[in-house]
Amino acid sequence: MSIQHLEEKIAGDLKWNKVEDIPDFPLANFDEVKRGVEANKFSLGIDFTTSNQLAQWLYGQGHKYFFLILASTPIIVAILSIILAIVLSNYWLLAGIVLGFIGQLMSNPYNPAKNFWKPVVGILFLVFLYGLWQGKETMTYLSAFFVFPFFINNYIYRMNQGKLERVALQSEKIFIYLFQSGKLGLRDNATGQSHWHSENPQSETRPHSSPDPSCGREISRGRANPKPQTNCFALPSPFY
Repeated sequence: MSIQHLEEKIAGDLKWNKVEDIPDFPLANFDEVKRGVEANKFSLGIDFTTSNQLAQWLYGQGHKYFFLILASTPIIVAILSIILAIVLSNYWLLAGIVLGFIGQLMSNPYNPAKNFWKPVVGILFLVFLYGLWQGKETMTYLSAFFVFPFFINNYIYRMNQGKLERVALQSEKIFIYLFQSGKLGLRDNATGQSHWHSENPQSETRPHSSPDPSCGREISRGRANPKPQTNCFALPSPFY
């Protein structure tokens, strides 16, 4: 689906036609938004779930299958661990059935302990390299069964979020649609204040470190505290 097609789908749902029509928005127009982000004066915050939902439409049908393959990494790891355990007669490798799913779960951006697991995964990656170098079979496979699903799942979220950010900066209509839905926000990098729209009469403005009451979000060029919430964003019906 092209950006133009997506714009046509959402046109009837837009609350505002231009960024300058948005009440209490921190920038005067869409050009200022693009210049501010490009100059790193402002950062975009993108909801992870929304970026995953829209990615298959924005990337095309081929990406949908690529996404499904990557998202199926824990299943692939589980099957591979069973095969290797039988072929190598090393039944410690059956732990990979669980490790793949744990690795994927720990990399989820909604996981509050994700930042704790990042250095742990870094250490496990070094363990993987050491085991590979020393020919230590169990050490190599078990560390890989956890590390690679973690890395791949994290890559999927970042890839989709980055794509949606680029699209939002190309299309004022998509930017407004995401902002009015509470799935895109703007942070002033100088003051640390974040601007998100809520259903209240005024746009929501708060310090970046303040709790975020809506769906999981992350400032693309900074840190954030995403909050999990399911089914909080509805795409236009033609998308289903």
